[in-house]
Amino acid sequence: MADKWEFPGGKIERGETPEACLRREMLEEFGIDVAVGPLVGRSLHAYPQGEIDLMAYRVTHLSGDFLLHDHEEILWVRPDEMNSYDFSAADIPIAKILMRAGGAPPIDGPPAEHYLQLGALRVHLLDRGAGRPLLLLHGTGDNARTWDLLTPDLSKSFRVLAMDQRGHGESDWAVPPAYRCEDYLSDLTAVIDILGLDGMILLGHSMGALHASLYAALNPGRVAALIHVDIEPFPPDWNRKYLLGLYKNLPDAYGSPEDYVEELARNAPHARREHLRHLASTALTRRGDRWHRTYDRETLARFDRYDLRGRLAEIRCPALVIRGSESRVLGREAAERMVRALPAGELAEIPKATHPAHLDNPEGFREAVLGFLARHGFL
Repeated sequence: MADKWEFPGGKIERGETPEACLRREMLEEFGIDVAVGPLVGRSLHAYPQGEIDLMAYRVTHLSGDFLLHDHEEILWVRPDEMNSYDFSAADIPIAKILMRAGGAPPIDGPPAEHYLQLGALRVHLLDRGAGRPLLLLHGTGDNARTWDLLTPDLSKSFRVLAMDQRGHGESDWAVPPAYRCEDYLSDLTAVIDILGLDGMILLGHSMGALHASLYAALNPGRVAALIHVDIEPFPPDWNRKYLLGLYKNLPDAYGSPEDYVEELARNAPHARREHLRHLASTALTRRGDRWHRTYDRETLARFDRYDLRGRLAEIRCPALVIRGSESRVLGREAAERMVRALPAGELAEIPKATHPAHLDNPEGFREAVLGFLARHGFL
């Protein structure tokens, strides 16, 4: 608006996400590249000429010198100074949010959500906190909410991003089914590139750990630390056979969420029931009188033949290997071999925990993760 102050940005073009739009607009308007962070707030305002739906994001300046292409002036101001400026009406609610928060993004309450279009697939992420990015990857059959017991503590120091991998949670299913390692890795690479994440920490469980570790090996300059949770770098064939058995034998739907909780409890025997009920509430959708899983059953039948043994020496960053003390998926000897193959590897064993150590013993898991990050100067 003429003679008014506003936050930089612009209109979303067809097929763009808000994050991609903001990166493009900052480049066009100022000649700079930015990493788009969490949502700060949203404002709806009806002008005489039309309604504005304004979404404001926190961004980090990555490169480029500020040049004015479309504006008369640019200023850096503190949140407590914003009352002194005459903002456009649609921008005023955003300025008030920043003034109330003192400029800091909230770490309490629900996380922000992003939907990124990756070719034909839409991928969903949860975004919470600020600081160095820490990206969480779940295992087969899980979703981003599996980390809900961990993210509140991590988001006090990091920008925590939890991704629903394709075929899981609120991300799209691949049609026809495409659930090979290269498919997941392509999604992960695209998400990291779109969000402009560098110097990140990757934490993955099971299948997600394989994707995180492979990305770290292929992109050593972008990953500051790696946490690989409870799976061998070369999973034995029984692992695939077990998942194929689930594909054939799991029910198509459940009579109640409690039936699904019972199924979860068989795989996470030490987890608290209230935690499993929370996870079930995020992993099921109701259709009629039946409850259906949100992940694509085909992910079970198409678990790839992973072999990362030849890549471990390429992971140069600090790397923590975590196993549950009662896990059958990653035995102690296999974990020790993996740590020896990593240039900067460490091992943590979580007591009273099976394969989903973050569910069985969330306190012990949290202690291992935070201790590792503190030892390497990230806290």
